[in-house]
Amino acid sequence: MKRRVPPGLLPRWKWMATGLLFMGLGVMLVVFLKMQQQTLKLVHHHQLHHSPEFSFLPKSSRQRGENSSKNDGNGDKLAFLFIARHSIPLDILWEHFFLESQKHKYSVYIHARPGYVYTTENTQCRSFLNRQLKNSVQVEWGEASMVEAERLLLAEALQDPLNQRFILLSDSCIPLYNFDYTYNYVMSSPKSFVDSFLHTRDDQYNPKMRNVVLREKWRKGSQWFVLIRSHAQAVVSDSSVFAIFQKHCRKMLLPENWREIASTNKTHENHNCIPDEHYIQTLIAVKNKEAEIERRTLTYSQWEQTKKDKGGRRGWHPMTFNFAAATVETIRAIQDIYKIHYEAEARTDLCSLEGEAMPCYLFARKFNRAAGFRLLDQVASYENRV
Repeated sequence: MKRRVPPGLLPRWKWMATGLLFMGLGVMLVVFLKMQQQTLKLVHHHQLHHSPEFSFLPKSSRQRGENSSKNDGNGDKLAFLFIARHSIPLDILWEHFFLESQKHKYSVYIHARPGYVYTTENTQCRSFLNRQLKNSVQVEWGEASMVEAERLLLAEALQDPLNQRFILLSDSCIPLYNFDYTYNYVMSSPKSFVDSFLHTRDDQYNPKMRNVVLREKWRKGSQWFVLIRSHAQAVVSDSSVFAIFQKHCRKMLLPENWREIASTNKTHENHNCIPDEHYIQTLIAVKNKEAEIERRTLTYSQWEQTKKDKGGRRGWHPMTFNFAAATVETIRAIQDIYKIHYEAEARTDLCSLEGEAMPCYLFARKFNRAAGFRLLDQVASYENRV
C-alpha cells in the first residue's frame, strides 16, 4: 500500500536541499576567489622582481622604480639636453624611446643654430617639437661657444624645479636601453656622471689661468655629462672660471709647417686648448666637488686615430657608425662593457652603483641616420637587455 506524504513535508525538504546547494556553491566561490587572489599576488611578485627594467638595478633603485610607477605627475624628471646643428637625424629612435615613457618623467631642450625651429616638417619625434632654445648661439667646434651652448641649455632646464638630472647629448647619440631602465639607472645615483681625469702629459693648461684655475685643478674628459641639480646650478652661476676659459683656453689653428714655426718662433708657448674637454671637469675640481661625481661618462664613443695630414699631424676622433656597423652585435658589445681603462692615470674602474656592477653606458655615439633606421628595426632585441 502506497504511503502518503504528509502535507507540508515535501516543500520543507526541497527548501533544505536548495539551501545546501547554495551553501556548497558559496564555499566553492570563496575558494576560487582565494586562489585567484593568491595567483595575482604571485604574478605581481614575479613582475616586480623579474621585469627587465628593474632586475639589474640596485635594490634601493628597484624600490624607487616601484614607487615611481605610482607617480602622480609631481616626481623628479630627467632633462634631456641636445646640442644639434639643425635637424636631429636619429629622431626616429628617440620617438620610440620617449613613446614608451611617461611624459611627467622627462623634459627636452635643444640647442640648434639661431632661428631653427623644430616642426612636424623637419622631425619625426613629437618630443622635439618646438623644444629649441630661443636664445641659442652659433656654435663652433673647439671654441668656447660650445660651452656657452651647454650653459644655456642648463639655464633653461633649471627653470623647471622638477628637473633633477641633466643629460647632455649630441645629435648623433642613441639610447641603448628603454626609458624606464635609463630613468632608474640615472636616478639611483645621488652623484653626477662626469668623465674627469688628470692628464699628466696634457699641455692644454695655460699658466695665465692660474689666478682662477690652479694647475693641480686642471682636468680633462668627455663633454657628455649627467649632472645633479646642484652641479647644474654651479655651472650656470659660474662667472670666473668660464670667463678665464674664454680668454685663455682657445683652439689654435696650426699651419701645415707648424713644426718648423714652433722650432724657430717659439710657437710652443701657445696652447691649443679645447674648452669643452676641460670646463665642466675643471669647474667641479675648483669648487671642490669631485667627491660628488662618478668619474665616468654614460655616453660611449669609439675612438680612432686619423691618418696624418700633409703637415704630419694626426689626431683621435670618434668613429661614425654607419648602416653596416649598426648591428645588434655592436649594441650588445657596448652593453657588455663593465669597466673602463684610463691610460692617462693608469687606472681601470669597474662601473658600479651602490656597490653593484653595472653596464657602463646608457647612450652611444656617433650614429648616422641610415644606422638609426637599421637599429629601429632591431630595437626590440636589445633595449630590454640588461
